[in-house]
Amino acid sequence: MKIILSIDGGGIRGIVSAAILNYLEKKIQEIQGNPRIKIGSLVDLVAGTSSGSIIGSMMLLPCDEKKTIPRYSMQEIVDLYINMGSKFFKKQSLYNLRTLWGLFGPKYPASNIKNPLLQILDHYKLQDLVKPCLFTGYDINKRRANIYINKDKKYGQYYIKDIIRGSASIPGYFPPAYFRDGIDIHTIIDGRVFANNPALIAYLEAFKIFFNFKGGIKTMGPHEMMVISIGTGSFKKKSFSYNKVKKWGITQWFFPILDIFLSDSSDVVNYKMQKIFKAYGRPDNYKRINPPLHFSSPSLTDVSKKNITNLLKDAHIYINENKFFLNILAREICDLNYLIPY
Repeated sequence: MKIILSIDGGGIRGIVSAAILNYLEKKIQEIQGNPRIKIGSLVDLVAGTSSGSIIGSMMLLPCDEKKTIPRYSMQEIVDLYINMGSKFFKKQSLYNLRTLWGLFGPKYPASNIKNPLLQILDHYKLQDLVKPCLFTGYDINKRRANIYINKDKKYGQYYIKDIIRGSASIPGYFPPAYFRDGIDIHTIIDGRVFANNPALIAYLEAFKIFFNFKGGIKTMGPHEMMVISIGTGSFKKKSFSYNKVKKWGITQWFFPILDIFLSDSSDVVNYKMQKIFKAYGRPDNYKRINPPLHFSSPSLTDVSKKNITNLLKDAHIYINENKFFLNILAREICDLNYLIPY
């Protein structure tokens, strides 16, 4: 059975996803009596959008010594993501004045996201990642949704930093990622515009990825894979009364409809995945983890120390309330990798 890990987008709220994965990794290490095991080496496919693509790529970066072993532990990734997120959304006074706080230009300069990604992802190519993976991005020049798969001969040659920068370039917050492949030009924005939750894409692409491997699975379905889909936190959504919106025009609707589209699309994907796995009689092979945010802000960009502390607090509350489920999941991951308990 193949293990598919899907990680949602959500800006700085990606801390929540990373914290959940950190707990699972530590539990697996405890079960195996081996503190060096990394969860990135135990899954068969990682899919990510926006912040999920950043976390997913860091999970699969190779060690310098052994190219088939992940470099970072999840604890290191949590710490790195907190540090990177603070740089991504750092306010710069002169830039704010020049753009009138994002009114006449992206809210943050390209260097805010470009430099931290380069520092971590260096000049590794997509094909260098230790496991099959896919990351999303939308090409606004070609008007096409792109699924960047490292097992694809063309996409495998792309630099990870370019793909991830595009996948995480939130429109209005960062300039699009722009890079060339020969004469082919790529102008990529946040994959959240079409796949905030990439679980369904990961499920569908898994058929193609594993079907093409030599000696791979000949027939695949929910009975032959476990999908672990991790969100960046659920929260009370803003409501809009009829009396408030009945006289709205295009300008007033712009931001509310964007919020509705991005937040509700993840729920639709979750609904479809539940129905697919239930129809095949394997509802337990699909796991959706999306902790409620009790104390932290739903904002994508709130990198205040208070909010980062609260994001970790909300993640730990979920972990404490769902230890039985998470411990069983950690055991399942071990069992599916034929690991013998310590």
